[in-house]
Amino acid sequence: MEIIQLVGIGIVGTILAVTVRSYRPEIGIGIAIAAGLLILSAAVEPLDTAVAEMREICTDSGIDMGYFAIILKIIGIAYLMQFAAETAKDAGEGAIAKKLEFGGKAMIIAMMMPVVKNLLELINSALAGF
Repeated sequence: MEIIQLVGIGIVGTILAVTVRSYRPEIGIGIAIAAGLLILSAAVEPLDTAVAEMREICTDSGIDMGYFAIILKIIGIAYLMQFAAETAKDAGEGAIAKKLEFGGKAMIIAMMMPVVKNLLELINSALAGF
């Protein structure tokens, strides 16, 4: 899907959601969520292409694929939690949105700990050589 189509979906979805929300808030929220999911699903193909290219770069350069998988999971968590938090904000649930953001950050910290541990071990072994 091209960028013009994505922008069109976003604009039409926004206008519909705002218009309907004033009469039927629950339907307006549903329209906003549907437009967001449509845009999100359209972004999957370009992301898939980028991931395949990144995987090829890692393989060619000899980078451990375990690190690549962790980075992909972290990026996925960040995007999904942002989407969920923005959806909660759209529904007027700012408190839930803040908790979603906090939970996502906690998950990212937990996911990155093996990478940090290996990095610190690498630094220690390099310093031990001096």
